[in-house]
Amino acid sequence: MGRKALSEIADRAPDLSGVYRFIDDSGKILYIGKALSIRKRLKGHLGTPGDARHERLLERAGSIEWTTTRSEMEALVLEAELVRLHKPPLNVRLKSDRRYPYLEITTDEEYPRLVVTRVVDPGRDVPRFGPYPDARSLRKLVELLQSAFPVRRCKTGEVTPRDRPCLMGQMGRCPAPCVGECTELYESNVRSVRKVLEGDWKWARTTIRERMDTASRERRFEEAARWRDLLKRLESLGWPAPEALHDMLSRDVLVVRDSWGLVMQMRGGRLMGVVRLPFAGSWKEAPAGERLEVLLRTYYSETDDIPREVLLSEEPPDAGLLAEWLSDRRGSVVRITVPRRGGKRELVELGTRDLTDFLARMEWRYPRSRERAVQKAMRELTEVLGLESEPRWIVGMDASTIQGTYSVAALVSFRDGRPDKDGYRRFSMERSISGDDPAMIRDAVGRYLRRLDERLPDLFLIDGGIAQHRSALKAAGRHAERIVFVSLAKRDETLLVGSEERSPDLPPDSPALTFLRMVRDEAHRFVLHYHRLRRSKGTLRSMLEDIPGVGPVTRAALLRKFGSIGRLREAEESELLGVPGIGRKKAAAILEFAAELKPEKEER
Repeated sequence: MGRKALSEIADRAPDLSGVYRFIDDSGKILYIGKALSIRKRLKGHLGTPGDARHERLLERAGSIEWTTTRSEMEALVLEAELVRLHKPPLNVRLKSDRRYPYLEITTDEEYPRLVVTRVVDPGRDVPRFGPYPDARSLRKLVELLQSAFPVRRCKTGEVTPRDRPCLMGQMGRCPAPCVGECTELYESNVRSVRKVLEGDWKWARTTIRERMDTASRERRFEEAARWRDLLKRLESLGWPAPEALHDMLSRDVLVVRDSWGLVMQMRGGRLMGVVRLPFAGSWKEAPAGERLEVLLRTYYSETDDIPREVLLSEEPPDAGLLAEWLSDRRGSVVRITVPRRGGKRELVELGTRDLTDFLARMEWRYPRSRERAVQKAMRELTEVLGLESEPRWIVGMDASTIQGTYSVAALVSFRDGRPDKDGYRRFSMERSISGDDPAMIRDAVGRYLRRLDERLPDLFLIDGGIAQHRSALKAAGRHAERIVFVSLAKRDETLLVGSEERSPDLPPDSPALTFLRMVRDEAHRFVLHYHRLRRSKGTLRSMLEDIPGVGPVTRAALLRKFGSIGRLREAEESELLGVPGIGRKKAAAILEFAAELKPEKEER
């Protein structure tokens, strides 16, 4: 169908708000849009020269259909739903991404629960929050909420009546609706949980502090200490926001670049994390403002965690309508702003840098682009570090501890820009230097270099600042003349080189700095894996000592079979019954203790 025929259809379109669909001759929907006036918008499509995507749409379109709505707001919601269902090839949309977990309050059950899920069911009308940047942070948040405002932890939707409460009920960590009426208390706890998840962190801090003070005045010191510890855990969530922003306002930052969008979450004056989501469809031909609108609309359509303020890198189309829609979903006014200066602009720039760095790291995932990136990085490293030839063998080291316990260090190896897994090494630390990061680096570097023959690394990267850098140089001794030592701190990405401790001025997205970050992050990942392994074994040994009826012989057998608390949590009763000396009663006690053990603290 030609443009003349399409123009005749547009002339018949109503001068009303609604959603329109361009359809090809086979009946496939090519593009879905919304409009305050369908007729005017269609005439705009047909009468105004557009970009390549617009021209392709008019060439392939065979007909136009529309659906009128009572308001532009209804059109916005209907458009989003139709794009999600039909996935038109010429619309920009977010890819379906289940990497990030959500937290649901199952209000469609008599006694709601907190359920973590990666599968969003649009047909289930329950409060849903997220997506959360990582499952570990979400588990910490859930445990904090359960400690402050407990709700049941049953795995089933229905509450089965019992004669006596389960272990959690006996410990006071569940209102135990299975054994009696607790409707008022339970509803109060559910409301409190929802209030916190909706971003009212100030109320949460005030409530916990009041309960702590009340318990202290009434000389219930153990309870007061528990509320004090909860307050500390609440205040430790996330990371401090830029100094220019000291308010407690809940806000998100939305940024787009190339085929990715980023949402940076800020709650209660702290940065809670970053969610990165990929675009699908004709994103390359869509301006940044349109991609921002799609990111905002899609992201907030699947969550009840709507902030008071949304900061954008640039103005999207229909910004006023989007603000009205968000305000309607939140139940109070939501501002959408594009900051030009001050602390809010700093937040937007922080999100932009994060997304830029992420895209640079993405290059290394694909063989063809990775080869080019490695070549660029090696050439730039040779020039910046003043090397005679490109570094062929690069190693990176990091250390990890929690309050001086289970202290370890680890080293990763890269040859010709690729991970050399055979060259990875792990180091456990003596108790005398546990908790002293520079001392641990010095010990691990010395031990590693003593085991090498004449062949030495060309470049030795240390994850840390000037103290770790100097410790590594001291441990290297005479080898420091043949190895270039560099250090890269996480906080401000400062690069230090050699004994002269010079700091080259490299742009954040330079190939050399991106490669060094990748080596540092791999060393960090590897050392944390080793640290968790050692800590899990220690935790399992300690936990088993607390279970009545589990003696030294049974403990040793369980340690040999499972090795970590994570594997024991996942064990079936039949596996435990296969361990000598364990019957059904003891197996049930072990599984209950393993399931309710407190989550591990985050290590550094």
